[in-house]
Amino acid sequence: MAGVLDRQIIVEPFPLAPSRLFTARSFLVDRAVPDCEEILLPGRLAPGGAIPFGLVDRMAPPPAPRGWRARLRKMPAAVPLEGGLGMDCRFTSPENWSHFLNLHAPLAFALMHRLDLRPSDLTLILPLHTPGFVLKGAAHLGLRTQCAAGAVTGPGVAFQPSRNITIPDRRRWLEEAGVIDRLWQGPSDNLPRHVFLARRGTRHILNQPEIEAALAERGHVTIYPEDLSPADQFHLFNTAETIVGIHGAGLAPLLYRHPDAPLRHLVEILPAGHMTDFFRLMAQQVGCAWTGVRGRIKPDYIRPAYDLSARIYREHSLDGFEVDPVSLLRALEAAA
Repeated sequence: MAGVLDRQIIVEPFPLAPSRLFTARSFLVDRAVPDCEEILLPGRLAPGGAIPFGLVDRMAPPPAPRGWRARLRKMPAAVPLEGGLGMDCRFTSPENWSHFLNLHAPLAFALMHRLDLRPSDLTLILPLHTPGFVLKGAAHLGLRTQCAAGAVTGPGVAFQPSRNITIPDRRRWLEEAGVIDRLWQGPSDNLPRHVFLARRGTRHILNQPEIEAALAERGHVTIYPEDLSPADQFHLFNTAETIVGIHGAGLAPLLYRHPDAPLRHLVEILPAGHMTDFFRLMAQQVGCAWTGVRGRIKPDYIRPAYDLSARIYREHSLDGFEVDPVSLLRALEAAA
């Protein structure tokens, strides 16, 4: 691989402001009268850093597969690059809608901006079986893609990705490259103004009919993001005034919200097994109020949550969970 990482993208830290989180009613508040807890989440500084990058004559091969079974399989033959310059995005699961929109695409635009490239000049290399909706999302952003399992031969942009997937500068990268303004078409007449983004399968709400009924009284329409086209998923965040959504990929287009969009309040429903400030930080960056709602805590969650020696608490990340409608309505009223 001829070439060196002789340049770098400086990632500025971002001061995350304190926010509010509402919990399910319980006797943890008072032993006689159950109620919701209103928790003040502390502010913190999302760390910055640097991402080295540079142009190379020949892109490096992808990492060797892990596990002895994978190593026994024949490595796929190398294929030529489709285009003039490649960017290998086969890290941190780009086949995941949220990862692609919130990490790989912004980084591609940041590199193009610094190298004075047009989107047509750079080909993003993705895993062979990347879902079609991710490819359509890339096309909607004007990005060129190529799917491959093995090495891709040709010149490219080499970089050392940050391990921090919550890179705080992603929004600024999109603004610098003009992406936010380019996508802006104004609100769509075909999409609702108050939305409940639901999930099927993993991390779904077990008492969803109860939650849907409570939200319907407030004018919220239930939508499953995967039922919308990639373009409409972007339009939704530039059309809705209030979005209630379960933490996950359906909230990924928030990063692309235009400053003139009517969206003023995001209520994020989080399972107790997957607490994160990923979209809380993003909401503050795009100028939208954020309030969290934590689902009911299951007994199995208690002991691991207090084991501070564990590096990552994710055993119950994808569990289905119950939500207290009272806590959800409290959260909606918080920024009214």
